[in-house]
Amino acid sequence: MNNATLSLLMTLALTSVGVQADDWDKIKAKGEIVIGVRDSSPPFSFYDKNRATVSGYDIDFARYIASKLGLKPVFKTVDPADRLPSLKEGRVDILIASLAKTRDREKEIDFSLGYFVSTHKLVARKGRFKDLLQLDQMTICVPKGSTNAGHLQEISQTVKVVQLPDYAEAFNAMKEGKCEAVSGPEATVQGNLNKMANRNEFELADVPIASEALAVGIRKGEKSLQKQINDSLVEAETSGEAAKIFDRWFGANSSAPMPRTFKIVR
Repeated sequence: MNNATLSLLMTLALTSVGVQADDWDKIKAKGEIVIGVRDSSPPFSFYDKNRATVSGYDIDFARYIASKLGLKPVFKTVDPADRLPSLKEGRVDILIASLAKTRDREKEIDFSLGYFVSTHKLVARKGRFKDLLQLDQMTICVPKGSTNAGHLQEISQTVKVVQLPDYAEAFNAMKEGKCEAVSGPEATVQGNLNKMANRNEFELADVPIASEALAVGIRKGEKSLQKQINDSLVEAETSGEAAKIFDRWFGANSSAPMPRTFKIVR
């Protein structure tokens, strides 16, 4: 191969890379966006039997973002442990799935601005949990693929963590005595507690475990798509739509009332 031929091949290769469509171009071209969501994380996202579809805080933000981008939202449910793989392998375009922004996850994917600030707490039998020091002797159920186990193990070297597929199974395990508590975002564990038939036997312990921001998961390096999503989130805040969505799921008349102590900002 002579130098002229080699130079031409290198030029063609570089040109090919330069014109390769990014995620935003591909999504615009197909006119729809496949969004990875949870179906068992109320009130963020859950399967709504009455509507035969997913509903919740995450879902409302997903619909808002899709609308602002001029796209049809297509929801695909993902298990907690399969969230990052489903995004990285291209099975979904983005994740709006109760996904906390962490340093470890930022090594694998990119994130939008935070659209919810979550405090982690425990649900346990009434009077069982009053102090973080009690974690040393406790068995806690958490969903696989969540940040809950890491938060607990940062506090206690001896806490026993049982990882199960989702919150529904974690709460069933606690009800059956296989663990003493379930850990997770306050709104999520409160939402699951409210669904328990014997919920009066349990309580949300008023002891914070950790705090973290939930954000939209985006494939690494997709800056155009990230900007589009961030612009939509900021617009939701400035227009008042973000506060309306919050009030719908966490307001005084909701199943998990709590104050809105954050704003979506760049």
